[in-house]
Amino acid sequence: MVEYISEHQLAAGITQEPWGLARNELQQAAETGHDVTVFRERLAALTQRDDAELTELYADIVGATPPASWPHCEASDLETIVGTLPPAPKIAEVNNLDDRIRGAWLGRVIGNMMGKPAEIGPTRATIRAYLEQVGEYPLRGYIPGTGDTDLLGHPAEHFKFPDAMRENIDGQVRDDDVDFTILGLHLLETYGTEYTRRDVAREWLSRIPAYQVFTAERATYQNLIREIPIDRVGDHHNPYREWIGALIRADIFGYVAAGDPRRAALLAYEDASLSHRANGIYGAMWAAALVASAFTARTAEESITLALTSVPATSRLAIAIQHVLHDWRSALTWDEAMDRIESRTAGMYWVHTINNSAALTAALLWGEDDFATTVGLAVQAGMDTDSIGATAGSWAGARAGAANLPAHLVEPLHDLSRSAVFGYGDASITGYAARTLALISSL
Repeated sequence: MVEYISEHQLAAGITQEPWGLARNELQQAAETGHDVTVFRERLAALTQRDDAELTELYADIVGATPPASWPHCEASDLETIVGTLPPAPKIAEVNNLDDRIRGAWLGRVIGNMMGKPAEIGPTRATIRAYLEQVGEYPLRGYIPGTGDTDLLGHPAEHFKFPDAMRENIDGQVRDDDVDFTILGLHLLETYGTEYTRRDVAREWLSRIPAYQVFTAERATYQNLIREIPIDRVGDHHNPYREWIGALIRADIFGYVAAGDPRRAALLAYEDASLSHRANGIYGAMWAAALVASAFTARTAEESITLALTSVPATSRLAIAIQHVLHDWRSALTWDEAMDRIESRTAGMYWVHTINNSAALTAALLWGEDDFATTVGLAVQAGMDTDSIGATAGSWAGARAGAANLPAHLVEPLHDLSRSAVFGYGDASITGYAARTLALISSL
């Protein structure tokens, strides 16, 4: 198995170091059907100091001939993607749109905060062990702290977000999952639905600090600064192009296209395609469609199925989600379904689009339309807990509406969002919802 660079290294900004590039590009090649045996042998013989050899290895992996027989859609251009899709679902009318938009925004922040303490380090098993120890399993609220120095079974240095622990919450803790929702709102307010990836790039460089983005976004940001051509910034030195970053940016497109999942997916494309490729793009399109369908679908199963009509059916993402739907229809338990997800995606990094989308799907299905249960399951999955917690909260909040969200989750937020997006800072969560409603009315 390929060893990954650590989250601490990623946070330090060395996503383009030869060692990280070679190792993660090798894993990307393995996941896309390449025979990587020789590449693994070459990597095993190198150390982190062998920059020239690692750079050569990375170039060889990128230039490797694609597998002759590959059954999955891996296109990244919109025309080809759309050409694989069935007719768009009918547009449905949304009832109580204002309350549901507020519910989606509040739900996204709540989900992000529920998952943030467990973002880096804990696994499904260690999260469960801790929650059982403190009498909070299954999770239905913010993760409590105990004052222990061995939180969640891991050294304390893994847990850098004490302000997101239940006892300490006083408004939303700044996080990129919410920053990008705010930036997406700004993007649509500024450029409208005809925005381009150049517009996205301009707003990234103008409004988000480089060290507040990670993996594919960090690589793309660095490429933009180095003036790599816009069509290549998502490819160049970016082995993270199928990781979850584009998916976490997608919910705002679902909000403004509430009840119209195909339109939401298409709105998400330009944003996603700046930094991602193939399943990284599909994840964003699916998430946008998923959130849009949450406003009108009768059940979680229907919502997920509607969203799947907006991504290529033969993509690895779509197949992974279909597997989870099958497990749900087969009456497996959530734990059994998660065991299967982990088995099918073994070796994927914990912030990959495919495994996280599968875990998110399981949370929605087994959450049985209960807000706290749905978000709790997304967090308990032990993957990118704050990111899929946020998307689960967004989806479940859109379904429930703000008036029906649990008070013990809403009240500690004090309607306060904190953001690193330049020009925003501290602001009202429901204020963002009001701006979203105004934007919908203007489109």
